[in-house]
Amino acid sequence: MFSAFVERALYDPEYGFYAGQGQAGGRRGDFITSVEVGPLFAAIVADWLDAQWNELGRPAPFLVAEVGAGVGTLFRGINRAAPACFAALNYTLVERSASMRGTHRSLPTENWRSSKELPTQRQHIVLANELLDNLAFRIAERVEGGWADVRVGLRLDQLALFTAEPEPSLDHLTSLAPHVAVGSRVPVAAEAAEWVAVARSKSERVLVFDYAATTAELAERGQEGWLRTYAGHQRGNDPLAHIGSCDITHDVPVDQLPLATHKSTQADWLHRHGLLDRVEAARQTWTERAHIGDLQAMAARSAIGEAEALCDPNGLGAFVVLEWR
Repeated sequence: MFSAFVERALYDPEYGFYAGQGQAGGRRGDFITSVEVGPLFAAIVADWLDAQWNELGRPAPFLVAEVGAGVGTLFRGINRAAPACFAALNYTLVERSASMRGTHRSLPTENWRSSKELPTQRQHIVLANELLDNLAFRIAERVEGGWADVRVGLRLDQLALFTAEPEPSLDHLTSLAPHVAVGSRVPVAAEAAEWVAVARSKSERVLVFDYAATTAELAERGQEGWLRTYAGHQRGNDPLAHIGSCDITHDVPVDQLPLATHKSTQADWLHRHGLLDRVEAARQTWTERAHIGDLQAMAARSAIGEAEALCDPNGLGAFVVLEWR
């Protein structure tokens, strides 16, 4: 299956993309997520954590696990924001990549731990930023009589994608995308759906950020519209090119996941959790200190730009935020 290929290409311990130097970040990274835009995103997540902590009765310890934590950029931002819950916070950075886990040793404070897997202890919060799109996924193609797996095989001594025979286990896609043309392809996110189910079983609340759409919408876009690769901030569409040297990712078919308690765009979520107040405070600081040009003024000016990027309807602002309670 295509999912086995993605698993090896991304996570093989010797040759996988994330086993090497593949990661989010600026000049040294391969792609940018909301966390790398600047500290504003983490500050609002910190505010959200405070709200959950209060709603849950201010537990101590306050158990939070971030899955797909990378080098720990979100935790650093939360630490910098200093939320009220921080003294009670017991934060687990869950990261499959051994090389990235190695970077956690330089994280500030002591109220964190690094792990390859979700803790066995039940958590209050499990959160993930752009994780689901990186879990292994199948590709299904609409064929006469149903849906078929798209697999990786050899054609003229080169790797190629080919369509297998109709697969009854994929018939459920017809109800999700009933009117698509033969030849249309969609991702099958069984691993993402399983991850959500496990995270829900191990925590009180689950929060994820990702680019997502319905199965029918993805079928209409075509494979090149929802399947992409990244390396050195360059986007591609051929998952068979530069295997192990590029990220392979896809828009998450949100209707294949367990039904969320809350669903919104990232822009709406950020606005609902205090973005405007933070931006207004930054504008005020900039107005008062622009003539000084000190670090406080520069940080305020940066926050205004970050807010625009995080809420861009043609970019990060259109990302989907899903919360399960």
